[in-house]
Amino acid sequence: MSKKTTTMKLTDDLKEKIRNEFVQGIESGTGERKVFSLDELITKYNVAKTTLYRHSKDEGWKMQRERFQEEYLQRLDQERTKNLVGRSKNFDNDSIEVAETLLTTVATELQNNVNQLDKGKGMNPQQVLAFANAALVAQRLAKLALGESTQNVNLNANIKDNSAFARAMELLDEVEDHRRQGESSTTH
Repeated sequence: MSKKTTTMKLTDDLKEKIRNEFVQGIESGTGERKVFSLDELITKYNVAKTTLYRHSKDEGWKMQRERFQEEYLQRLDQERTKNLVGRSKNFDNDSIEVAETLLTTVATELQNNVNQLDKGKGMNPQQVLAFANAALVAQRLAKLALGESTQNVNLNANIKDNSAFARAMELLDEVEDHRRQGESSTTH
């Protein structure tokens, strides 16, 4: 002879609680969401299996669960996107501050160099070039942080009027002629 187990009566309140745990799951302390199968909930709340399955089917719990999961994931994606946008803005602001500091430092050092030139001292050309490169890097950093292009824009155009090129060549020829007359040597 087998023993008959007694199950809890499925009241409206209990049914709603079970439905919520099935559809939405339970959020753990770590922020993760645990979802349950109907069998797990039947065992947890000691309710009749056929009764719970019937209510689940009649009320569309599975469809509700899928819809909830979809909306939940969309909400998570929106929160992540908002967080990343905020971090990106902070990073860009920090980059602009670094660029401003770098440019201020370069300007101060170059001004100090001008003052030293009056005393017969000053930076060598390589040091001046290093500061110029630092200023260029600072400018690029700030422009990138502001979303501007840092590359030269290349334009493709068909130039039909070669007069500018021809005039430049004539000027170079004139310079060469003057040098020949003055030095009797060619320019390479």
